[in-house]
Order: sequence, then C-alpha cells, then structure tokens
Amino acid sequence: MLKLDKENIQFIDNYLENSDIFYADIRMEMTDHVASEIEQLMETEGGDFYETFKFYMVSNKSIVLENNKQFIKCADTSILKRLWIDLSKLTTLVIFSLIFFISYKWLSTIEVEGLRDYMALFPMVSIVPFCIVYVIALNIFKLPRFSGIERLAFLYMIGFQLFHFMCAFSGLYIKSKSNFYIVAIVIAVIGTLSLLIIKITLNIIRQYRKDYKCMTS
Repeated sequence: MLKLDKENIQFIDNYLENSDIFYADIRMEMTDHVASEIEQLMETEGGDFYETFKFYMVSNKSIVLENNKQFIKCADTSILKRLWIDLSKLTTLVIFSLIFFISYKWLSTIEVEGLRDYMALFPMVSIVPFCIVYVIALNIFKLPRFSGIERLAFLYMIGFQLFHFMCAFSGLYIKSKSNFYIVAIVIAVIGTLSLLIIKITLNIIRQYRKDYKCMTS
C-alpha cells in the first residue's frame, strides 16, 4: 500500500490547522485518518497527492469539521465524567468536611460586616491555583493546544461564575454569626471543586505528556 511522506503528512496537518482544527491531539487523529483515506484513493484511483487531497476535501471537508465538533464534545464528556467519579469518592467527602471545619473555625474570628468583604474574594482566590497550573502546563512544559486541557479552562470559567453566584446569594442571608455555617459550606464547595479540577488538570497533563510524547518533548 502507498505511504505518504512526511511532507505530505505535514501538509495535511497544516491544512487542518488552517481550517480551525487547532487542538493538537484532535488534529493528529484526523491527520492519520485523512492520510489513510488519501493513501487508499491514490492506490485505487491513481493521481498524485495534491490532486487526490483536493478531490477528497471537496467531498469530505464538512464531515471532517463535524468530526472536530464531536471530538470536542467527547473531551467535555470525558472531563465531566472524571469530575463525577472524583465527586463520588469517599476522599472527596473527607476533603469537603476538612475544609468546612477549618472555614467555620476561621469564620468565627470575623465580624459580619467584614465577612461580606471576604466573600467577594472567594471566587477570585479559587481561580488562582488553576491559573498557575494552567500557565505551567502551557509554558514550562511547552504543551501544544490539547483539547482536554483547554476545555478544562472553559469548565473552570463556568465554575467561577457558579462560585460567584453562590457567594452573592449566600451573602444575602448572613445576618449574624449564627448563619456563618452557610458561608462555611460555600467555601467548602468552592475549595473541594477547585482542588478536584486541579487534580484532573494534572492527571490530563500527565496523560497527554505520555500519549503524545513526540509533541511535548
């Protein structure tokens, strides 16, 4: 069977990247698929690479772009599945309880008026550790744009909006220190979810560095 050379493979990769398939892992999978299809066409129909590639893309570009959307949906589903599995673990309950206990003890040292000022900072503080991990992943490890890692950023931005809403909503009910347990619960939820997302991020980074070693070295 005919085999495309490195120049042809790179041409396909560049074409897909210019077609807004910018996640490196998805593009690699699609490049392999497109290359295999073109190799078969060249063997059965004849013609050179560029003619065959043009013919293939005229008929299949819409399918390729749709497959890109499906890959992204799969990345989102995989992340949510990881998060759900971690949420159902006993260790997560332990972490939640520990954060709740520490938060409640800390809150007992704060006055009601001061607490409202602190609550505005909770969502912002929660995003800092994730940003640090994210910057390390993309810059120190020199990782390309991988779907799993970048979709985590999208998930965390949704989480940030949720955290902000939780803080604003619960702040309306804080009239005295007897209601501080509500804030402690909110802090525990924010802290637990933040830690889980950071854990998932590190696991995904580790997986990508292993599975796509040639692209992360």
